[in-house]
Amino acid sequence: MFQRSRLFLCLILLGGAVGCGGVDPKDLLAEANSNNIERMANLYNVFQSRHNWRGPKSEAELKAFLNNWNPRKLENIGVDPNAIDELFISGRDGEPFKVRYGVPGNIMGSDAPVVFEATGVDGKRMVGFLNMTSREVEADEYERLWAGRS
Repeated sequence: MFQRSRLFLCLILLGGAVGCGGVDPKDLLAEANSNNIERMANLYNVFQSRHNWRGPKSEAELKAFLNNWNPRKLENIGVDPNAIDELFISGRDGEPFKVRYGVPGNIMGSDAPVVFEATGVDGKRMVGFLNMTSREVEADEYERLWAGRS
């Protein structure tokens, strides 16, 4: 229920900002996709929404989806459609992300963690969630999230 309320609030705010000439929707889109971990988590969610809320089974399945998705939409969130492999690399530690494949979602929303930095910076690693958030976590929380225990 919380996810639906938050989505509704975001839509109202977006509508008000656009309608009042305040905030450019492209700026809001860019803000929600400011780095690769956020882009990956959000695109994972897009995959789910187009596959009956089933998460991709593998990196190959997610990449195939992205390679066939609208290039303009990828560009709008900061992804070069000709360099999909770069999306799978952390800008902070330069290493490939660890991804929890097969995580289910639902139309009501999910806050499941799906994208993880491998090494991170200064002992902390970023985690990307399906609810359009990411955050830096300590090792113990990272392990719990990676194991699928919130």
